[in-house]
Amino acid sequence: MLVGDKVVIKNEQEKIVYIIRDINYNKAIITGLNYRIIKEVPLDEIKQARDEDIEKEEKESRKIYYNIASNTRHSKDKYLLGTILHIDGDKTYLDKCLKLYEEVGCYAYGINVKEQLMGEIITDILQDIHPDIIVITGHDSYNNKGLADLKNYNNTHNFIKTIHKIRNMRSSFDVCIIAGACQSNFEALIAAGANFASSPKRINIHTYDPAVIAIKIASTSFMEIVNFKDVLKYIKGGREAFGGVETLGKMKLIL
Repeated sequence: MLVGDKVVIKNEQEKIVYIIRDINYNKAIITGLNYRIIKEVPLDEIKQARDEDIEKEEKESRKIYYNIASNTRHSKDKYLLGTILHIDGDKTYLDKCLKLYEEVGCYAYGINVKEQLMGEIITDILQDIHPDIIVITGHDSYNNKGLADLKNYNNTHNFIKTIHKIRNMRSSFDVCIIAGACQSNFEALIAAGANFASSPKRINIHTYDPAVIAIKIASTSFMEIVNFKDVLKYIKGGREAFGGVETLGKMKLIL
C-alpha cells in the first residue's frame, strides 16, 4: 500500500473509507475520505477499499451536499448574510465546504492550516478580517482511554487553544464559534467558548457538518435564536454528532 491509497480498517463495523496520508515503518496515518477522523493504525489492520465502498460514501456525500444546497439558498439582494471564516486542517474538506457556501449564497473566507498551528495564527487573522461566524475544524479522534482527559484526543486541545484566542478578542455577541471534528471533546469545546461543537457521543462527523451549522447561523435573523432542529435534518449523526447552546443568528434584512 502507498500514500494516497483508499483503504478501510478490517475490523471496523462501519466501513468508513480512509486515505493513507503517511507511512512510517509498519504503521500508517489515515484520514477519512468524507469523515473528519484521523488515526494511526498498523498496516496489517487495513486493506484496500473496494470500489463499491468508495462509491457508496461518495454518493452519500453528494446527496448531503445537494440536499443542503437545494434547501438553503438565499438571495443576496434581500438579506445581508453573516460572514464566515472557515479554518480547516484539511484542504480537500475546506474546498468542499467553500463550494457549498458559495452555492447557498454565503460569503466565506477559507484558510487551510494544520490544527496545531491554528491558535498561532488566529490573532493575526482577526486583525485583518471581521467575520460573524468562525468554523474551527479539521481532523480529530478519541482513543477511548478516558472522556475527560484532553490527552486522549488528537486535536481537541488545539481547537480549545484557538477558541481561547478568539474569545480574548471577540465576545460571544460579536462572533459565533463552531468547533471540533470527529470524536472531539464536546464539553471542553463548549466550556472554552464555542457556540456549537462536536461530538457529544464521541462519534464521527461528516465533512459538511460544521458548514451546515455555519450556514444556518449566517441565514438566521440577528433577532432570532438559531433553530437547531432545522440543522439536525442535515447532520447524519444528529445530536450525537453535534450540540451547542442558544445562539442568535447573524442575518440582517436590507432595508
